[in-house]
Amino acid sequence: TASVWGAAITDSVCDDCSENTCPNNCNNRGRCVNGQCVCEDGFTGPDCSEKTCLNSCNNRGRCVDGQCVCDDRFTGEDCSERTCPNDCNDRGRCVNGKCICDSGFTGDDCSENTCPNNCNNRGRCVNGQCVCEDGFTGADCSAKGCPNSCNNRGRCFRGNCVCRRGFTGPDCSHRKKCQQSGRQTS
Repeated sequence: TASVWGAAITDSVCDDCSENTCPNNCNNRGRCVNGQCVCEDGFTGPDCSEKTCLNSCNNRGRCVDGQCVCDDRFTGEDCSERTCPNDCNDRGRCVNGKCICDSGFTGDDCSENTCPNNCNNRGRCVNGQCVCEDGFTGADCSAKGCPNSCNNRGRCFRGNCVCRRGFTGPDCSHRKKCQQSGRQTS
């Protein structure tokens, strides 16, 4: 009976001496299978001591204590979103790496002001103001302009100068010659 007792005591101390143990007993975050830790969700490493990151940061960053530190040009909890240049300058939304600019702004990073109606393709936009081509005028270059703005000697009406008295020509640049009326005296 004593030898049986002794064997039983030996077995309970060693349980199964053929079983391999795991490092740090898997930190109570996994189970030991053949000397290897099988970690619970949220943990990894040879002893289950490291926290995992969502989707392994999509291979676009590194996992630091359970948080993704994303590579340049990526963001989000799991580094799955592309960033936009200059964060769209707070003038638009970033969608898959491209800026969708708010009204009034344009450019890759929404840094440029837009012009009304894109200057109707009759001028160029400079800092939000249309610089109209010759022959067009207005905030959006939609009005037909007059040559040389009638030289400030008339007004523009549907693309033609209506000159003030004393001026003539397509741009009111010429002075009318006064005709002297002759009087006949008798």
